[in-house]
Amino acid sequence: MQSDQNTFEIDGCVLALDVGGSFIKSGLVDATGLAAEFAPVPVDAAADARSIIRAFAEVVSAGMSAAGKIDAIGIAFPGPFDYARGVSLMTRKFAGINGVELPSALREARPAIAALPIRFRHDANAFLSGELWRGAGLGLRRAVGVTLGTGIGVSCSVDGRFINNALGSPAPEVSVWSRPYKGGIVEDVISTAGLVTRYRLSHPNYDLADGVKGIAGAAKENNLEAVRLFAELGADLGAVLLPLCERFLPEKIIFGGQISKDFSLFEATLKSELCRTAQPPEAVMGKLGNRAALFGAACG
Repeated sequence: MQSDQNTFEIDGCVLALDVGGSFIKSGLVDATGLAAEFAPVPVDAAADARSIIRAFAEVVSAGMSAAGKIDAIGIAFPGPFDYARGVSLMTRKFAGINGVELPSALREARPAIAALPIRFRHDANAFLSGELWRGAGLGLRRAVGVTLGTGIGVSCSVDGRFINNALGSPAPEVSVWSRPYKGGIVEDVISTAGLVTRYRLSHPNYDLADGVKGIAGAAKENNLEAVRLFAELGADLGAVLLPLCERFLPEKIIFGGQISKDFSLFEATLKSELCRTAQPPEAVMGKLGNRAALFGAACG
């Protein structure tokens, strides 16, 4: 197990990228916060290496043009990934760049950044880092971050250090997505696909394109099945996070991601489950929204 320290020190202007499966978000971050934010650039996670690198290079060029000068590049990227080397180990999404040394590829595509440091960070760690620096985690010694969307990402910070494995991803005692749960794994249940699949059992004509947002809308209109699903989500989350809380004793669990935008729909059952531990943490929504990972990528 390794730890990476979060100092929240930024020297100059950092171009921060937050890489998702469909878009790359980006912004300029300095010691005062987010100096500029740019329109997301589409990226096809199923594309070949050349196309993916081209999307990254487009983001870098736009950031450099807007800033005039940048001093570093920080990139939040999902795992599996070798964050020290900047090498993706993903075999499903972004399979086209599996094994590619991205710093070298980016410098080759944009020679103007040849002398710039390029740092990579796990996206869940970047989210929590941003909230600790500028959001809901200010002043905390022990915190857990949870991002809920297409999957579940969990990170943990203790005394300013993130509990990671040797490659820079959250360590096995922190990461929960692949743990056995209810006859499958956690992510089968706690994810957009998990919620939509269960909702369609009683609403077979539900449009998949509406995702969790449509189910949340139904819950707010007192659709009993939708209300029940979000209540179950809170209970499942609490059950999954309970061992982590008992081990690391976080003061807060900070939630982000698309599903967490409807935190109020699963808050009660989540907190009820967390109260089973001797020192229940406070469960809260993050304050920075989609910007959290940009802050975290910049100060990583």
